[in-house]
Amino acid sequence: MIIGRLKEFSDLEHEVIEKGICTNCGACVAVCPYNALIPREETLHRLELHELEVTPEIYDKIEDLCGHCGYCYYNCPQIMFNLEKAEEKEFGSVSDTVMGHYKGVYMARAIDEKIRAKAQSGGVATALLKYAMDKKIIRGAVVVKSMKEEPWKPEPAVATKLEDLLEAQGAKYTPTAALIGVKKAVLEYGITRLGIIATPCQVHGLWTMRTSPRGVLKVGDAVVVVLGTFCYGTYSYNDLFIEYLMKKHGILPSSITKLDIDTERLRVYVMGELKLDVHRHEIHDYLRGSCKICRDFTNKLADISLGGVGSPPGWTTVIVRSDIGEEVFNGAIEEGYIEAQPLPKENFQYIERLAKMKFERGVQE
Repeated sequence: MIIGRLKEFSDLEHEVIEKGICTNCGACVAVCPYNALIPREETLHRLELHELEVTPEIYDKIEDLCGHCGYCYYNCPQIMFNLEKAEEKEFGSVSDTVMGHYKGVYMARAIDEKIRAKAQSGGVATALLKYAMDKKIIRGAVVVKSMKEEPWKPEPAVATKLEDLLEAQGAKYTPTAALIGVKKAVLEYGITRLGIIATPCQVHGLWTMRTSPRGVLKVGDAVVVVLGTFCYGTYSYNDLFIEYLMKKHGILPSSITKLDIDTERLRVYVMGELKLDVHRHEIHDYLRGSCKICRDFTNKLADISLGGVGSPPGWTTVIVRSDIGEEVFNGAIEEGYIEAQPLPKENFQYIERLAKMKFERGVQE
């Protein structure tokens, strides 16, 4: 129930965008019934008149396009989302650890060598989505791929076959409005059973769309399997790829074949060879404002959480959390899509320390 004045985009702009804490998850764009919002400069804005195929006789000012309905405001996770309340609603209680609720923790990798060839770590996300599509658990998946005209700049995409999944492989360390992909899948592709690979803030946005008093269930409830990535923070594309890598180190984005940022190092590969290896502190100032206040490292609301840290090279750390997550994970093992073994206790403790560090940093900010 909404009590008091109905808030709208101007409030969202003041409380989130101007404060530099927009996650660019895309929830506000996905729920806007007027299509009045657009991602720009890694945050959200109203469209401008020159971006519309209209004449001044139709709209005198862009505010005329906005219906002042408040959907954007009431679906923003930076305003409406509470991690503890979401945990309690999803799992019945607030977890007593920074790792969240889970049924099992593993190290795993895809069996298909084609999937492993270009994978960031073990190719598990791709293999699990392929299994879920093959078994008709989902009809498609929302993934993030690199733009052709701007290499390594991410954009949401809808995958309906293995080739689409392979095209989206590899971690993206700059933000994208992934939830716009959910809206596209539902309204343009007609897919009502989706999987998604998403960062914690994107999962928080999806959760808000499902539970807000002005939530849009037609879009939010279409996602039935959530694969959540571990995340220690994202960076502005312009800062990381243009200012730091291209201008400072002379590395063109188009030449990069792999980028790996863990909790300590930034490693950049060009034509398969290590070109740059520096401490992550070198790019700390480029960390986005929304990431500095995030407390969720292991993606506590995902059905399955996935990350490269904690497992040997070529393997993926997997945290299975929900019933549907367990069904997909176990089915993928039984059908030969992935192989897995329990994660050693000391590896789990290492991930737990990282999760605690991010939680404490988010609380302090």
